Amino acid sequence: MALYNRDSKLSEAIMAHPNLIPVVNRLGIRLGVGDGTICSVCDCCNIDADFFLSVINTFLDEEYFPSDAAGTFSLEKTVDYLQKTNNYYLKVQLPNIDRHFGSLVERSGSDNNLHLLRKFYQDMRSQLTECLSYDEDILFPALTGGSADSVEFNSGYSEVEEKLHDLLFFFVEHLKGEYDLNLCTAVVTAVFSLEKDVCQNNRIRNRILRPLVESLRQS
Repeated sequence: MALYNRDSKLSEAIMAHPNLIPVVNRLGIRLGVGDGTICSVCDCCNIDADFFLSVINTFLDEEYFPSDAAGTFSLEKTVDYLQKTNNYYLKVQLPNIDRHFGSLVERSGSDNNLHLLRKFYQDMRSQLTECLSYDEDILFPALTGGSADSVEFNSGYSEVEEKLHDLLFFFVEHLKGEYDLNLCTAVVTAVFSLEKDVCQNNRIRNRILRPLVESLRQS
């Protein structure tokens, strides 16, 4: 069952789930939404309300699946949303973690195992950026150019999701030595945000984009 519908107030949805802020930004809505319903805010911003609702409900609820995915989602809209998501990873989330992780290592001395955790993060980061490059250079141009039959989906996102979970586990159970508590909290919070985002957008890829592509291949 959907968490939100056309008559739900968008401000209440955002207040209940602050992690929706970058999602609604990608969909074309900025903060300062007033007390309007999702339908009225989407109308003011010239956004398809059904598409908006399906994205945020899929993002928030692991069990949710839009009842009319083929009718609600188009390949163009879905690719556009995922392109904006990838851009957010590259320009906001990863640089934020880089900055905090660098400061954490610099200000925590050497009596810890942060260098090992940072190496693990950097390996994961490289794999994620490879996935993003594949999307930008191969997958998305092929899909929007009508060449869906010629490309395969990158399986690396599932591995990135697992590595982000492992990194959080390493911080929680295996962090040793002295370290700056505030900066450590900032790193863990930022990693958790990225892990949740990757996980939720993997659902959009698997539940929405893949079926759209398969339907094109069969038509």
